[in-house]
Amino acid sequence: MGTESSATVPLFNVWTVWWNADRAATGYDGYWDAPIFHPQTGAFSFSEPMPLSVVAAPILWITGNRVLAYNTLLIVCLWLNGWVAYRLLRRFHFYRPIPWIGGAMVTLLPLIHSWLGVLQLVPVFGILWTVAALYRLSRRPTPVGGMVLGGAFSVTYLMCAYYGLFLLLPLMLSAVWLLGCRIRQWRMWRALLAALLVGGIICLPFAMRQGRITDGDRSAHTEQYLAQLSAMVPDYLVPPWPHWSGAADQTGTGGYAGFRLCPGYLKLGLASAGMVFGLLARRRRRWTLFCLSMLCVAFALSLGPLLQISGWQPYMLLVDHLPGFGQARNVFRFGVLVHLMAVLLAMMGVHGMLTLARRHICRDGLRRLAITVTIVTGLLAAVEVLPRAQPLYQAPDDAANRHWVNWLATRTPADSVIVCVPFPFRPDVAGYQQETQWMYWQTFHGRKMVNGYSGHFPRTFLDLKMPMAAFPAPESIHLLRGRGVNYCVVKRDSIFAEAAWRLAERGSDLEPVLHDDTALMDIYRLLPSS
Repeated sequence: MGTESSATVPLFNVWTVWWNADRAATGYDGYWDAPIFHPQTGAFSFSEPMPLSVVAAPILWITGNRVLAYNTLLIVCLWLNGWVAYRLLRRFHFYRPIPWIGGAMVTLLPLIHSWLGVLQLVPVFGILWTVAALYRLSRRPTPVGGMVLGGAFSVTYLMCAYYGLFLLLPLMLSAVWLLGCRIRQWRMWRALLAALLVGGIICLPFAMRQGRITDGDRSAHTEQYLAQLSAMVPDYLVPPWPHWSGAADQTGTGGYAGFRLCPGYLKLGLASAGMVFGLLARRRRRWTLFCLSMLCVAFALSLGPLLQISGWQPYMLLVDHLPGFGQARNVFRFGVLVHLMAVLLAMMGVHGMLTLARRHICRDGLRRLAITVTIVTGLLAAVEVLPRAQPLYQAPDDAANRHWVNWLATRTPADSVIVCVPFPFRPDVAGYQQETQWMYWQTFHGRKMVNGYSGHFPRTFLDLKMPMAAFPAPESIHLLRGRGVNYCVVKRDSIFAEAAWRLAERGSDLEPVLHDDTALMDIYRLLPSS
């Protein structure tokens, strides 16, 4: 669960993985019309679709275990983060231990592990693959290389639209350092055009569909709101978990209320050394400037509206003129690019220190000692901010809930619409955990729900929240009928159970059809208006 306070988002992503697998089995028929927020069309566009999570579909199809598919995908993403970082660093012919250290450092990035509960934020391998493809293209501009670059960016976007959007501007502004004078050559433009075509063909259908469907429900966030979700400079000095040296505790940041974005003090120190070594080494100067530029641009953007230059706010210019930036609320997540570039620069620092030791220390004993200390320093940097033991969430009990779930799946028409009570009315994420539990059970019974959870909520759902707080009051019943609801699933231990039972006894609006004493669930048929 990472640092999530509830299982709301992990359960929601279990449902997302299921929906991608379910639609893949049907040829992606009705992909955007997910069975939540009924009668809202295109409901899947209100959240990260993660279409590439379909790679976990075979596990779900074979075992039927939704949680196993989710956990496997999570572990594979962590492994790919390290493996792609290792492959990228090998391109620079660093000393042999360095790619391994860099791969471990990316795999154990504290920021990523603090976000483990948000599956779409875990896979950063697409970002690193995009950087590797751009570096290769800068050395050998070919149409195939351009297609690889476009494909790598597409993987980034299709695993996490946030990362795809946030990567675009820093990458474009920093690419000039790698491309250099070759930007004037026709073959470079031909390769970049191939990248643009591949990326556009793959990503634009998703981006345009999401933008078109949600345009009326997702206006740009206000400056004040974005500022609350932007980083501040001190945030980059506070790690997500205590540093092994205890430095963070000594500075009184134990109860720090801001975003904890420090990748680790050793990483920052090695990155500073890498910047110096890289700028001094002519062969690696362009690469160093690229990484440094990416880091600085991402750092500046992570400050959002809080960054002001003589009263001018660069981020608000993006919000006003570039699609997506006004709807992307968690501006501080630009920090992930800062972390990745810090790792790449840190590996440059380790390489520079090893080079100094090998070339300038004549005595064998001292040279071996210096090499050992340098490698150990790199290893310590990889593990300096170790994640705490991750809190685990016990998946809902399939056996205890099988009766009422199977009844819905087998005894109701396939096009039935249900409402699950209690309905959420708290505004915080934890208040929606019950909603994602209902969505988990939906993966078994398959019935449409007026309930739901996503990154953004349609107006039809928000208009129902307050009336449902008084269920089964006449207004709530009237609104449910208007949304085509056929059945009401009510938790017997909720405050709504007794009122629903009394209404059913009068026989006016609700008719009891199932009582599950094991799961403590009651199902009522919603009768037509008399």
